[in-house]
This record gives sequence, structure tokens and C-alpha cells, in this order.
Amino acid sequence: MPGVNLTRDEASTRSTLVKTHSYRIDLDLTTSAETFIAKTTVKFSGLKPGASTFIDAVGKRVLSAKLNGVAFEVKDYDGETIHLPALAAENELFLEIEANYSNTGEGLHRFVDPADNEVYLYTQFETGDARQMYACFDQPDQKATFTISAITPKHWEVISNYDIDSVTDVGSDSKLTQFKESQIISTYVTAIVAGAYQYVKDEYVGEKIIPLGIYARKSFFKHVDADNIFKVTKQGFAYFEKTFGLAYPFGKYDQLAVAEYNWGAMENVGCVTFHEDVLIFRSKVTESKHLGRASTILHEMAHMWFGDLVTMAWWEDLWLNESFAEWASYMATSEATQYTNAWTEFNALRKNWAYRQDQLSTTHPIATEMKDLEDVKTNFDGISYAKGASVLQQLVEHVGRENFIKGLRIYFTKHAFKNTTLNDLMVELEATSGRDLKPWAATWLQTAGVNTLRPEIEIESGVYKKLAIKQEAPTMPVGSKELRPHRLRVALFDIAGDSLVKRKSVALDVAGAMTEVVELKGEKQADLVLINDGDLSYAKLRFDDRSIATLKSHLGGLKEPLARSLIWASLWDSVRDGELSASDYIAIALNALGTESDISIVSATNTNIETAIWLYAAPSHRAALRATVSDALHGFLKAAPAASDHQLSFARAFAESAATDAQGREILEILNGSVKGLTVDAEIRWHLVICAIKRGLLGPVDIDAEVAKDNTAHGKQYGALAHAAIPTAAAKERAFTAVTSEKLSNTIHSYTCRGFNVAMQSELLTPFVDQYFAILIDLWTTAGYEIAETTATMLFPSFVVSEETLAKAQKWIDATGKDAPSALRRVIIEGRDGLARSLRAQSKDA
Repeated sequence: MPGVNLTRDEASTRSTLVKTHSYRIDLDLTTSAETFIAKTTVKFSGLKPGASTFIDAVGKRVLSAKLNGVAFEVKDYDGETIHLPALAAENELFLEIEANYSNTGEGLHRFVDPADNEVYLYTQFETGDARQMYACFDQPDQKATFTISAITPKHWEVISNYDIDSVTDVGSDSKLTQFKESQIISTYVTAIVAGAYQYVKDEYVGEKIIPLGIYARKSFFKHVDADNIFKVTKQGFAYFEKTFGLAYPFGKYDQLAVAEYNWGAMENVGCVTFHEDVLIFRSKVTESKHLGRASTILHEMAHMWFGDLVTMAWWEDLWLNESFAEWASYMATSEATQYTNAWTEFNALRKNWAYRQDQLSTTHPIATEMKDLEDVKTNFDGISYAKGASVLQQLVEHVGRENFIKGLRIYFTKHAFKNTTLNDLMVELEATSGRDLKPWAATWLQTAGVNTLRPEIEIESGVYKKLAIKQEAPTMPVGSKELRPHRLRVALFDIAGDSLVKRKSVALDVAGAMTEVVELKGEKQADLVLINDGDLSYAKLRFDDRSIATLKSHLGGLKEPLARSLIWASLWDSVRDGELSASDYIAIALNALGTESDISIVSATNTNIETAIWLYAAPSHRAALRATVSDALHGFLKAAPAASDHQLSFARAFAESAATDAQGREILEILNGSVKGLTVDAEIRWHLVICAIKRGLLGPVDIDAEVAKDNTAHGKQYGALAHAAIPTAAAKERAFTAVTSEKLSNTIHSYTCRGFNVAMQSELLTPFVDQYFAILIDLWTTAGYEIAETTATMLFPSFVVSEETLAKAQKWIDATGKDAPSALRRVIIEGRDGLARSLRAQSKDA
């Protein structure tokens, strides 16, 4: 039965029956605070006249329905699907629907700004939520032109994919905004954003003039850093137009910061929506955050060509859409902007996300079957983004960058405004490179798991008699046992005073279980051997004993940030695998962290240290480790230059780690301005307040006072988090009830979940473990996907690490939830995997 969870077979069958040509969508957004009116006129061919099909339409009720001028009764409307009468060869369908505003970030989301009570709307349609705003054949291969209009209050700005054609008054308080007809695009990249937004305009002058806009809520607009955003945007257009050999294929390019957004950003044609905190910083942030914003801007821009201009035929190629944008964004960020160390951040943050995901028992091939939309949402993960981007980077090395770019240009030109599959891209890359890519695709795209590379060393008279790379398949019961081919470099580093200096780096192809690095035979033994220098391949790295000893003493003396990032990532993965104890990792990290210059690495390592303490350290070691870490971070904070990124990062980390009563009091002193040069603005202030709340140093009255000072959307969110983080059983009970029973907005809901599940409060969380497993199936049935998935993921008892909790998770998987939806089972299976990993690591540390 068709519904919101459209299957691939249903979509494929529908595409044999209809070919969509155009949509006219007329919205009335003034009818009420709960619902709106959407009139849709869609013209399409009936490929088999006399046959019937269905159209996707999520709403409260159908007000009117006509096919080819004849009214028809919509029988048994389930709020999701409308079954159509027999089709003619050419058809015009009209549907008028009363639809519901969303507060979950899906469809047409409505938000009221607490600062001034202004209303703001935005759409989020990927993967299959365009149907929540207008009736449509909601699948990527049914491309069409779109003509959109909206009736809104007069003082609103209204933004869509294309320029405004006209604005006319409708009564005394409303206006009708009519947009120009679009090019041929897919439903999931259509958009409308409306409300009391403010904006700033500019233009990019390249192969053509592209109008640029940045939009934000009226109360939030003062924080817009237009100069930097426009600079990166223009650099991106110049880079992509030159690289892709094709001018920006659409008209204008607006970037909009929207409230209560579930994702980082979305590549709507010419109307890119961003999570507010990704695009706009209301407080001081580190250079790493600026780099992250730049890569996100360029990620969405890359989609204008790869995704919006040329679109996947079905969602099983979504990985290629996202992997390409991920790869292209970091390439452009490193080569076209001031953030030249972008690949270091990719390794420290994004690639480690892929490694974590790829070592779960739910891992899957990059190119995997997507039988329905639930599969798509479930597999929208670190494998689809970061592993895919890493593998594309390897493909570029495999075919040669010049050949890769040449193939891309042909692909864009040949398939503009059409739909494609992976094979269409491979055909062009094979033609430009002269390589058969089927073996590469079978090995890298159609198998799961991550292999491990270790050095095998034989020394004779102080030189390498043999230096080889041993490749191991994943040890877990799922995933491929294949030993993949890698194109990579191996580097030798020597200690020189306090520094680690690269002596030599050689490139080679690695294949099979053992590959000798012939070019390094006879070289003097190095202090550090680094496999995958330059991060060209996708694999877990390990070190020989001499290299480990060098890293314990000299990691901070290695001057290359990308090499350091690779090493930090390998050490962290070794902890997670139970090969390196959490205590040893923390000792190495604290020895090097004080001199680590790359702020992306500092931020990632601070997070990893905190995780190591609460998840991977033996409970008997935890108190001593906390004291050691908090003392070290306090020292790093005192030594950091005033007003520097490092000072900000270490202030946050120290407050998170504070272990003694005296250090708890120092959190309050920092809050009152005790650290010279540290600006205690809104975001760091809330961080300090919440760290104090978690320790019982501040209470409900203090939270309410902070919310009163920060009467904004952000203040309300942090207030919800803080109240849930109060270290009392009553506070936990209120938070648990709120997120499992009340109709909270998506953002207040997620912040409350964050405040509930606090690592240092595991004793308070233990009584909720049984309740959690008891409510899961009802929750999944009654809540929308985003709310249900967020609740199941964020409330999983990850910090109640015990064999008993593990057994309860396994019992749910085997019994209570054995017939539960696959997406819910995946959340619990991954939580179970995390608990098992924590227990193994704690055993190693003990």
C-alpha cells in the first residue's frame, strides 16, 4: 500500500505509468497557525492510458479534486495517498488540500521566535517530504518545472528556488508573491521560506551574474557575518565553474539560516537552507568552526551541479550525491579559500565518523540497496558521506585527477536536467582514463567494513632489511573479508631535537595480505613509520612499537597537521578497539595537546578524552584520570594566549572535565570573567552554566534567570537542556516524560534529550533503562520519524555501561523488538555495539 514510506518498486511501477511535465503550486499561508491551504495543478503524460496510479499527498483533508476537468471523490483518504481515476494520454490534475504545519523539521516547518513572536516558515523535503506541503509524484526521477505562489502577511519576505515574478496585495494585510517558472528539477529540491526575515544582497560576476542573498530571522540578523559568507560563496562559484567547465546552471543563489533545523544544510535549488548555528555564529567560535562553515557552504554549492542539475534516478545512488559533494567541498575549501588545512579537519572529524560507522554490526556497502524511504533515512550516515568521499578521493588517485575532472565535465553536459545512475558516471570515467573500473567498484563500493594496515619490520645493522604493509580484513562477524587494493604513501620520520622531521615518503600500490615497500629497503631505521601519508586511502592504521614510543614523547613535535591528524585518529581507534588502553591514550594526548597548533585536532581530541574517561576507562581508574585531565586542561587554559582559539577550546574542555570541588568553583569564577582575554558571550556562558548545573552548583532559579537574560530561541533550547541536566531523580523523571510523552518541537526535544543523558550522571540514569526499552515500539508507532529516531538514539543508555545493560539491549533485539521496524532495530543494535565496545575497552584499561 503506498504511503509515506514509498518503496522502490512502487516508484518504479509509477514511472512506467506517468511522466510529469509541470507543477503549479499555490499556497495560502494565512489561514491558521496549525494548517495551510495548498492547491496543486500537475500536468503529466499517462504512459498507459486507462491505467490508474496514485499521487503522494500528506494532509489533514482533501478539499477539492479534479482530473482533466472532472471532479472525483477521494475515497478512504488516509492522510498520505490519493488514488487517481483512469488516466488519459495527457492529464491535468488539480488537488486542493488542507495540510498541517510541522514542528519536527519535516515538510513545511513553522517556528515562532520567542524574542519578538514573529513567525518563520521553511521547508525540508529530502528524502520524501515534499508531499507534506503539496501533492506530487514524490520521487527523484519525476522531474518537472515548478511555478510557485504564496499568500502571506505583507511584512514577510518570501523566498523560493527562483526569482519573484510579481507581488500583489490581497486585502489589507496580505500579499500574493508569484515566482517565476523553474527549470526541470526534482520535488525534493523545491523549497519555500517565509517570514519576517532580514537579508543582505550581493552578486557573483563570473560566466554570468548570479544574484546572492543571505537571510536570517529579524532578531538573529545582527550576527550575520556577510563578508566572510559572501567571500567563500564567490570563491566556490569561481572554483566550481572552472573545475566543472560549466556555469552555475540556475538563476539566483540565496542562503538562508533557519531555526529548528534537523540537518546542517540542504541543497534546494537556488534556495539553500542552513541550520542557523552552521551559517551564523552569535558568539566567538574557533577557526575550525569557520572552516566547517566554509566546507558546508561549498558542499551545498557542489550539489547544484551534482544532484540538482544531474539527479539520481532513485535513492540508492544518494551516497554518490553526498559523497561527491563531501569530496568536492573539502577539495574546494583547501584549494580556493583561506582554510588550506581542510583535509586535516576532514580526517579529524568526518573520516573518523565513517570509521566508527563502518565498524558497527549494521555496516553496509557504500552502494547499498534502498528498497524504500525508510532504508534511505536509515542509511543516511557516515558511510554515505565520509567513507564515500574517502573512496572517491582514492578513485581520483586511481584514474588520475585530470581524467576524473574531464569525465565529470562530460557527465554534467550529457545528463543536464536528467536522471542518472552510478554507471552513467563510471562510463565517462572509464572513457577518459582508459581503465576498467568494474573491479574497483566491486571492491570499494559493494563491500562493507574497514581494513587495517600494519607495518611489518625487520631490522639488520640499523637499516630496514624488510619493511612491508600487512593488511587485515575486519575482525567483526559482518563486513567483507576482502583485502582491498590501496594507492597510498609510506613516510619515515626522524627525531631532531624536539621535532619529528619527515625524511622520505614513497608512493606504492598495496594489495593482498602483505606488500613490501621495496623503495625503503636499506633505509636507516626511522623513529616513526606512517602508513597512508597524505591520507589518500581509507583504512585503519597501526604503528610498530618504536613508533608508539616516539609518539608518546614527540607527537607534538610533528609539524605536518594532516600527518598528526592521521596519528591522532589511529590512536583513538586503537582505544575503541581495545588495543590501546584509555589511560595510555590520555597520557599520550595530554603530552602532545599543549603544543598542538591545529584547532580542529585540539577540539576533536578534547572530545575524545572526555569520551575515553566515561566510556572506555576502567571505573576504578576514572577518578584519578579525571583529576589528571582536569589539571592538565587547566594548565593548558592558563598557558593559552588571551583571546585565542586555544583559550576558548581549553576553557570549554576544562569546564566539561572539572573533577574537584575547587575546579567546580572555578567554573563559576570563569563565568564571572576570571580568565583574562576570554569573552564570556552567550554560547560559552551557557556551556559554563550547564557544566555547573550538572555538578549541582547552580539550580532551577539560576537557569530561569539565564533564560530571562537570553530571551531567544537559543536561550529556550539551552534552558531545556539545563533543566534536564539537573542532577536529581525528579529532574530526570520530568525530562524523560517530556521527550517520550509531550509534543515538543524538534529542537526543544533534542536539547532535552541531551540534558537527560549526561555521562557523569549514570547512577541517576540507571532506573530509566527498563522504561527506555519498554516505550520504544509505542514511541516509533506514534511519533514521526525524526522525533522517534532522535529519542531512541539520544536516550539509549550508553553511559550505564554494564553487562546487565548489554543483556537488556540484547533481549530487546532478540525478543521484544524482533519484529520492530528495521530503522528502530538498527538504533538499538548500534547502541548494543557501543556498549559491548565500552566493556571491551574498559577491560583493556583495567
